[in-house]
Amino acid sequence: RVRTGPLSTNKLLRSFSSAAVLAMETFKLKHPGSCSGMFWRDVPTGAKPQLEAKGTKPDWPKNGAVLRGVVHDLPAPVQRCTKWLEVQDYSPDGSSNFVPAPACWMQFDQGGLLLHTQSGL
Repeated sequence: RVRTGPLSTNKLLRSFSSAAVLAMETFKLKHPGSCSGMFWRDVPTGAKPQLEAKGTKPDWPKNGAVLRGVVHDLPAPVQRCTKWLEVQDYSPDGSSNFVPAPACWMQFDQGGLLLHTQSGL
């Protein structure tokens, strides 16, 4: 996970490329209310993007989509949420194919949990 703000990394971590150090995590999108999905968010204030963002944003993810990326814990809430996912790629609901999601972010909470931890994906 990436904690935005002053980094306390050691020399060993600095010797690796950022891509090798980042831990990708996988989540399933499920809106807690009646919405059928969520629009992509832009970089939240205070976050320091860790992934290269080249290309255009894909269609917004619907409930059941699987998102992979880097978790950020922000020092202050943005849209009432301090935990955000910098999305690397996602698989639309019903698909097993992942597509790039450059410059796409998703908060973990909006009136309830949006992103649910997935294992084995």
